[in-house]
Amino acid sequence: MTTATGLRPDPEQWAEEHQITVDEHAGGEKGQRLPDGSITIRSDLGPINRRCTLAHELGHHVHGDAPTPDRHTYSRQERRAWEWAATFLIDAETYRQAELTVGCHPGALAAELGVTVHLIKVWRTMTRKRETTAP
Repeated sequence: MTTATGLRPDPEQWAEEHQITVDEHAGGEKGQRLPDGSITIRSDLGPINRRCTLAHELGHHVHGDAPTPDRHTYSRQERRAWEWAATFLIDAETYRQAELTVGCHPGALAAELGVTVHLIKVWRTMTRKRETTAP
């Protein structure tokens, strides 16, 4: 299985395997999880942004997130969805190999791993938290 970018894992395939409808929309937010559980992704996103945005929206789906006006709940849902996306798209060994190949610059790592710089930063933050809380 390969994605439009040739990268694995493939969030499009994962959505299909879990019977989650993914459509497109024009303008506005990069992605949305609708009340019926389907997901829409902005049609003008490039392959990397689409891949990361879809993984983020799948994170909302997995956690059963619903739109909320409460800023605290919204922030928690967003952080959790980005963390789920980072865990889904990046594993420790692949990240380690990418650092050996291209160094530690976030942009170089993002290009090597087929993710956004934002997702690299999320992954690094999660990793640092685990390292400081590990016994």
